[in-house]
Amino acid sequence: MGQDVNQREQRNRELGESFRQASRESVVIVIGWLVFLIWTATVCAFGWGGESREPVPTWMGLPRWVIFGVILPWLAACGFTFWFTMFYMKDTDLDPDRTEETGENQEPEEVD
Repeated sequence: MGQDVNQREQRNRELGESFRQASRESVVIVIGWLVFLIWTATVCAFGWGGESREPVPTWMGLPRWVIFGVILPWLAACGFTFWFTMFYMKDTDLDPDRTEETGENQEPEEVD
């Protein structure tokens, strides 16, 4: 019975670590999304100029607000996604009862 309790505690620790990693990844994704949203919305809102009669400043034929409010954050978000998937995400086992060799699930033993 004592060994059974230890196995369950170990399983719960493994599942808990997987949940904590997924939570950390979710927080990083949401923060990244908010950063790029605020960046894009701020630059596009203030850079557009509205109905003013002044000419829109351009760079390489495109309005500067398009370069710095759409293209640059898009490239930065691609870089962030690459970093996140290659270096931050971790593969965690969601089924610690599964055996590696056979790929089958082991049924937990009944406790009397």
